[in-house]
Amino acid sequence: MMKMLIELNNELIENDGYSIEMIWTEIDKIFATSNCTKEVLANGAIYSGDPNKKSHFIDFFKPFATLSTCEWFRKYAVKWTFFDNDGRENMPYHEDDLLDAAIKRVKLRK
Repeated sequence: MMKMLIELNNELIENDGYSIEMIWTEIDKIFATSNCTKEVLANGAIYSGDPNKKSHFIDFFKPFATLSTCEWFRKYAVKWTFFDNDGRENMPYHEDDLLDAAIKRVKLRK
């Protein structure tokens, strides 16, 4: 099973004059073509892959590729974590810091 946790800096979004709901709508659009479900948290959301599916790679690759290139996302995200347990329910999840990876990716391209 794969999951992606996203937390945003709501205060910064509002201070910049944007709607938090609008930002989440954009993120949801990015996940719309992926077979993910969304669980809303107090300060973020977790997108989870279909538990009946063997591979979630494509479902999460598209949102990662898109979000990692969005300057607005990198500006407002405070946490972006990928969780994977290789489809083994009895195994703990491995965590990867995607926000750090995306920032490093952008710096390498410059």
